[in-house]
Amino acid sequence: MTKIKQLKHNGILVVRYEPKGLSITIKGKPHKLTPKQEEMALAWVRKLSTPYVEDPVFCKNFFEDFSKELGIEGLTDEDIDFSEVIDYVERERQKKEAMSKEEKKAAREARKKKREELKAHYGTAILDGQEVEISNWTAEPSSIFMGRGEHPLRGRWKEGPTEKDITLNLSPDAPVPEGDWKEIVWNPDCLWVAKWEDKLTGKTKYVWLSDSTPIKQNREIEKYDKARKVGDNLKKIRKAILEGIKSPDKRTRKVAAACYIIDKINMRVGDEKDEDEADTVGATTLRPEHIKIDGNKVTFHFLGKDSVEWHKEAVFPDEVIAVLRELIEEAKQSPDDKPQIFSDVGSRHVNAFLGEIVDGLTAKVFRTYHASNVVRQALDESDVSETDPDFVKKEAAVMANREAAIICNHMKQEPKNFENRLQRFRERKLKAKERIEKAIANRQQREARLVELKEKLQERKAQLKEQESLLAQR
Repeated sequence: MTKIKQLKHNGILVVRYEPKGLSITIKGKPHKLTPKQEEMALAWVRKLSTPYVEDPVFCKNFFEDFSKELGIEGLTDEDIDFSEVIDYVERERQKKEAMSKEEKKAAREARKKKREELKAHYGTAILDGQEVEISNWTAEPSSIFMGRGEHPLRGRWKEGPTEKDITLNLSPDAPVPEGDWKEIVWNPDCLWVAKWEDKLTGKTKYVWLSDSTPIKQNREIEKYDKARKVGDNLKKIRKAILEGIKSPDKRTRKVAAACYIIDKINMRVGDEKDEDEADTVGATTLRPEHIKIDGNKVTFHFLGKDSVEWHKEAVFPDEVIAVLRELIEEAKQSPDDKPQIFSDVGSRHVNAFLGEIVDGLTAKVFRTYHASNVVRQALDESDVSETDPDFVKKEAAVMANREAAIICNHMKQEPKNFENRLQRFRERKLKAKERIEKAIANRQQREARLVELKEKLQERKAQLKEQESLLAQR
């Protein structure tokens, strides 16, 4: 992996909340909000017209955090009157609606100018002497955590980082940007500009260099080259997995069975979940209640990464079924509250097993191979040609990536407007096709007319030549 020698930048933008001076009423008593309390109250009020406020978990989580911030435990939405905050939000909405076209245009241009100024300052870095773009140069602002699927933390307050929380990655020759930063480090192996720990989930968040950065593209190429090796060695890999399933060694059978599941239905390993996530599982953390075996048909049903439901069926060979039945029965006999089928097997064991078959092969590389393969097949079947309009090419890429998201279980459900969007695309594509056909027909007519005119011109030239010849003979 290529190390970078120089990285200079101006840090990242940390947006500070601007207080409005609002108040609420708690159990009949007025309460002047602090800036953080006000920010939380505004975020809640802006969710009042959404289905989220009908979710009891979402509401419970928010008001637990809001109560703590107010210093009064156990408050619910019935204890608090948000009228002043609601009025503020409504006034802002009405103010925007009342703006003339010219005012709206001026406001858009002002916002655009401001964004461009900020991007000029924060949006680029110097990487080994070359100016490159930074993809997300703004720190995440504070907000209500939404999560995906039935995430247990939905509704909690997610505090954004301050400069004191943020670590910057800068080469030794780079000037330190103005600000009270947590730490300045130099990691030449990494392509991140800044990082911080999410105060709610504990995850490390990063600001990365843009995907268009040459060194990043080269690393992506290396990543997909590894995935391509899976396709080149697929028969060898699957043969080794089945041989492992038949092994007399119990640990080998366990690991091989987990690898078979990962390959067959593109499941994650499972032991990379965060402690604060709910019942989030994968191949090696499956429990008896997650699997149903009916003959050779195996049904998997559990919460996957980001608490998105995983529900898939597949037909397994007899030898895999036998190992699964054996492991399930053993797990059922375990005294543990949540016994795992693949006890004492984790990503380390799975990756070691796969790495012995093909150097560098891991469960993650396996998933990249399957996702890439699905994208390639979808693009091959899209019938998109080089001469098609850009929007047709873009839609083909979007739909291909959608197929990859489905097999990787990244989608909880279709977006609400998906069918409408798909219908609009089909109509637009049909109109584009009609325009192209009409343009081709018009061109053919013009070409035919041009040929006709050329023929007439030749005839006229011949007539003139003949007349000139007759005149010369006189």
